[in-house]
Amino acid sequence: MPAMHQMRSLEEYDISPTTGFLPPEPPLRKLSDNYFDCWEEMFSDFNGLLLAGKLRQAIHKMPLLDHTRLKTVQEYRRAFLILCMLSHSYVWGKLEKTSETLPANLAVPWTGIANYLGLSPVVCHASVVLWNYRLLDPDGPIDLSNLNTLATYSGSLDESWFYLVTTAIESVGAPCLSAMVKSINHVREGDHRALVTELRTISTAMEGMNNALQRMFEKCDPYVFYWKIRPYLAGWENMAEAGLPFGLIYEGVDSFWSAETDEYADMSHLSEGERLLRQYRRYAGGSAAQSSLIAALDVFLGVEHYPTGKRPQVSQQQQKPDSRDQDVNDRYKQLPTPNPADELNNKMKEKSERPPFVRTNRNTFLRAMRMYMPRQHREFLEDLELAANLRSFMLQLEQHQKEKLSTEEAMVLDAYNDCLTQLKVFRDKHVQIVTLYIVNQARKGPNIAHGGFAIEKKKQQQEQETTTQDDDSDDVIHPTKKAKITTADHNVLYPQTALETSPGIRKGSLSAMVSTMFPELGLAKHVDPKTGVVRGTGGTNVLPFLKQSRDETADTRIGFASTSTSHRNGKSVKKSNETTTIVEKPAPERPRSWRNWFTSK
Repeated sequence: MPAMHQMRSLEEYDISPTTGFLPPEPPLRKLSDNYFDCWEEMFSDFNGLLLAGKLRQAIHKMPLLDHTRLKTVQEYRRAFLILCMLSHSYVWGKLEKTSETLPANLAVPWTGIANYLGLSPVVCHASVVLWNYRLLDPDGPIDLSNLNTLATYSGSLDESWFYLVTTAIESVGAPCLSAMVKSINHVREGDHRALVTELRTISTAMEGMNNALQRMFEKCDPYVFYWKIRPYLAGWENMAEAGLPFGLIYEGVDSFWSAETDEYADMSHLSEGERLLRQYRRYAGGSAAQSSLIAALDVFLGVEHYPTGKRPQVSQQQQKPDSRDQDVNDRYKQLPTPNPADELNNKMKEKSERPPFVRTNRNTFLRAMRMYMPRQHREFLEDLELAANLRSFMLQLEQHQKEKLSTEEAMVLDAYNDCLTQLKVFRDKHVQIVTLYIVNQARKGPNIAHGGFAIEKKKQQQEQETTTQDDDSDDVIHPTKKAKITTADHNVLYPQTALETSPGIRKGSLSAMVSTMFPELGLAKHVDPKTGVVRGTGGTNVLPFLKQSRDETADTRIGFASTSTSHRNGKSVKKSNETTTIVEKPAPERPRSWRNWFTSK
């Protein structure tokens, strides 16, 4: 029998038993060393500079600072947040063309800080959720009644609420982590009663996570999120439509330099184009899949995730898959390499492949998202993959169902299924949010004439046709009719709107030069807007991926010998000898109105 893998203490993974993946103390609100004052001053002013169109000009005047003068991990996190905000604002701008380059005074320290923290130099879940909050009452709880953000791209309350809801989810879900480690030990010791206690702790915490997620609708407007906030959360992987076909040039950051190989001493064998190509980096943007908490729950409960569209059929009903669900529209068919120069030699860096994930990561997108988590959190997940024993224990109990299970064993199965039910409810709510906040917004288009794009000044005076209708039976809002704008009338402003257009590489740009030098690279994958595919900021075909993850969670539940009925989030869960089913309670009839429809979602 192979030796059992031992987990380290939570603290050794930079995890707090009280706050979970959130730091045990609130993030720093200022770097104390006066050396970094120019970063702090720019951080205070970047919203206004962005609005005035002067951010890039101001950043060019900043000095290149030595990030190694940061002393503590708290200071590194603060600096990472600052550079995330400045860098993404610089690249995407506001009413400006996308920048193909990130200046060295941002790129060099940002990359060094990211290496120190063990993640990628791009906005991620950790930066805007784990390290971007402050407590209104220092002695109060980490919940939505006591939270504010340290920074937002848009300066809007909607963006703050979007981040803080997720911070509250991380906080209320923190007890799950200690309970997971204890449960692994209880399974090894055969202590069923103690295992039930820990599983109920996890289920209760997950119910709190669901309640927090539901509050997203209260103060984050879908239109504001999609058209005003989400653009800045995008990365530069496969962003050909937004003017970044090869990614973003991190000036002053070269793979030879970071690798510190002897080859760097002699670059004479490289052409000018090859040297330029090595400065490109491709990283996905922020994604909920970068939450270590949700990933840990999947690993612990044994939820298996497969490539999108490749989930094994668990039902006898063979449904014909939607063409949109196929992985042909999913860019993550293999782990992407951050540097396009690696593709030139048809080499995938083996070091980018982490140790094999034994249970949950057959989905390449989820595997890729691990590299956007802090190093120690990623190590926790990797060790948890090896130590997790709950699923195999549950399957053993399932095999013994023909024999009469003890009361304690039935309670264990009951508690296990309750956890999976809560996780499925969480994913149900996530699908609802993505549908309303992303998919519907993308398909409806913006309520402004220029379609969310920067337009030449001579086009800005174009008149709009408006229609007004009276409807006393409902408070329906009739949007302004959009003026007809062709793709030739605008420049790309926001990456998500690029799905509605097919802009080519800008003439005279660095990307045009590289494309000419290296035609064998081709262009990054382009999604034809006619397919109806809507991608998340993480890069995947968002809705099929989320729906499949939800279904995979439901498939993990085990039928067991119990006739108890419990209630979770307004749903009646009936348990029989064969299966566990969720019966939706009919919602009470309410007068139709826009407000009622929105809150019901």
